[in-house]
Amino acid sequence: NARAQTPITFAKGASSKTMTITVKAKSANKYTITVKKGQVVNLSVSGNIGVSKTNDFPVISLDMNYEEGVDRTQDGEAYFSLLAGRNGKYIITVSSGAKEARTFKLEVKVSDNKEDFLGGEEV
Repeated sequence: NARAQTPITFAKGASSKTMTITVKAKSANKYTITVKKGQVVNLSVSGNIGVSKTNDFPVISLDMNYEEGVDRTQDGEAYFSLLAGRNGKYIITVSSGAKEARTFKLEVKVSDNKEDFLGGEEV
């Protein structure tokens, strides 16, 4: 089922997890994570994420189903940061534009420290 979402759970006492995942060609994997209002979620991917050997622009993109005006987000090449504005389950989407399946590492970190949000200070 392409729509299935894999829940991300941490080992007891842990606040981060690195998973080796494979995304099929021109496809996306979906994961869910449950966080509390005020927590920060930082996602990053590493490994074989460049378009090609000569083009290191990432073929992998990260997104979360955030609410405009409720949650704050910041994203860039190979990372996504969310400051949760509500309690609940968020869907993480890892998309690949590659013409072949790619395997790489996805790191998920959850923090209670708002300073870990990569979007800087609130204006």
